[in-house]
Amino acid sequence: MTLLRTPLISCICLMIFTAYARAACTRPALTPQRRDAATIQKLETAWSLAYLTGDTEFEKCLLTPDFTEIMSNGSINHLSEELALAEANKGKAIASPNMPMITIQIHGDVAVAYGISSEKLIDGKPHKSYFADYYVWQDGSWRVYFAQQTSFAVGSSSRPGM
Repeated sequence: MTLLRTPLISCICLMIFTAYARAACTRPALTPQRRDAATIQKLETAWSLAYLTGDTEFEKCLLTPDFTEIMSNGSINHLSEELALAEANKGKAIASPNMPMITIQIHGDVAVAYGISSEKLIDGKPHKSYFADYYVWQDGSWRVYFAQQTSFAVGSSSRPGM
């Protein structure tokens, strides 16, 4: 009888833990969600603010455990690196970010938000980046599973796609 109870108890504990973890993700920016472009736009803004303020708890709710990002320098980051980068911003004073115009496409359970980032200096020269964030609809909410950035020099005729 003890052998039968162990899997049952483990299953109950897993269900309680999962319910608790999802309950922690009930922030206003994350609920309620609809399968529309306005929700993706809201999530993009909330994610940017979470990153800039070091809100890793928000990122843990929004990003899938297998989240992967190709950075503008070509390196590949996973969830742990994303959280570490955001953590480094904790406590920093930030101005309200100037959010770029974002185009959103939704196809079934997948959404892509993409655009061109604000200008920043790389090696003393002005650059912008194309960015794309990929969302999947899971269990009634959007989660980000992949992101990519491609940097280009401002005013360069060798800009990607040109």
